[in-house]
Amino acid sequence: MDFWDLTKLMIRRWYVSVTLLLVTIAATGYAATEIKPDYAITSYVQLIPPTVASDPNKVISVQNPWLALGLSSLSNAATVATQDQTFLDALKKKDESASFEITISDKNPVAIIAVVAPTLEEAQSATTEVTNHYEKSVVALQTQYNVKKADMITAYRLDKGENLKRPGGKVKRAVVVIFAIGILLTGGLTILVDTLLRRRKRRKGGDAGVSPEMPPGAAAIPLNGTFPSVPQMNRPNVNGDADKTKPLGQYARGGAPQQNGRDPGAETIVIPSMPRARQGGERGNDRGRRT
Repeated sequence: MDFWDLTKLMIRRWYVSVTLLLVTIAATGYAATEIKPDYAITSYVQLIPPTVASDPNKVISVQNPWLALGLSSLSNAATVATQDQTFLDALKKKDESASFEITISDKNPVAIIAVVAPTLEEAQSATTEVTNHYEKSVVALQTQYNVKKADMITAYRLDKGENLKRPGGKVKRAVVVIFAIGILLTGGLTILVDTLLRRRKRRKGGDAGVSPEMPPGAAAIPLNGTFPSVPQMNRPNVNGDADKTKPLGQYARGGAPQQNGRDPGAETIVIPSMPRARQGGERGNDRGRRT
């Protein structure tokens, strides 16, 4: 069944397809109005190296090994520490539906923290928790090497939480999924109802002794396997001898007529007798006449 056949079927069973389409449209509209978009807050944290070494007699990179590795290395390490499972579990208990993602800029050591939550309060709270934990991770990674405060790399948040957006991708995905499921259910249920109705119609036709619907030009076959008898045509007798014309059924099985409770003459083909040949004397007379 192609798309055109399905369209004709839905038109023929319009009372089923139209009802299901209305339900699909209603469910799609309900989802579009009731599902609210999430809140997304993006924060930026910049790593700033120390400007002056605490001990002028030592190289600043020796006083802080992270300076020798580069600011990007410290930013990546702080990102991994922020995504620790212990912190994720604590964040889930406080803000159950909030999620975050940390990416590092290629050009500058800036951590981009994107937080998504269903409510504005959860988004703001989760953003504060993630940025604070990131800053603490930057400090903890330097403290374990006994880096002095003056030689530490500091994390500075560049925004104040004003980068707030409400993306509608969640609502659009829900609307598309609900509408697609509704269309599939409409087509499937319409085909199912049409199949059940056709089967019921065939059963009723068989119980009533009526043959089911046939395409145009098809020949009807009797249910009892017998065809109606063809009426015998009245043909004129050539020689006037009615006794020479007999039904074929009388010559079957040794000449015994077959009755079977029916009139054999009404269902057999009658062959008329041929004219008799003339006698030899007549032929001689004809020859004499010709000579």
